[in-house]
Amino acid sequence: MRETDKLTAYLLEMLFPLGHVSPRRMFGGVGLFHRGVMFGLIAREELYFKVGDENRPAYEAAGEAPFSYETKKGANTIHSYWRCPPDLLDDTETFQTWARAAIEAAGAAVNPKRASRADAARHKSVK
Repeated sequence: MRETDKLTAYLLEMLFPLGHVSPRRMFGGVGLFHRGVMFGLIAREELYFKVGDENRPAYEAAGEAPFSYETKKGANTIHSYWRCPPDLLDDTETFQTWARAAIEAAGAAVNPKRASRADAARHKSVK
């Protein structure tokens, strides 16, 4: 079994409580999908989660960086996916919290109106 396959199997086990998560091979890596929306990327034996305005500060505070790869024209950085802090893989509860935030960020990117309504409802319930 390849290392990517082992990591994918381990992550799917950790993500099981969040609902159906499906892996799809893509571009030499694996995309992680929840309800058809990509929220995670496994590349070069590392996990990257989808980020948005709500969860990006946690990645910055953890000292992580966005996904990047080399091309013939130089480095290309994908600012919407950031490396998951490796120590989270040893803490299932915290890992699942970060995964939920990545799923929310992915959903918000796909449907910004839905995210706006969810934010409005969240702020309304706080008041």
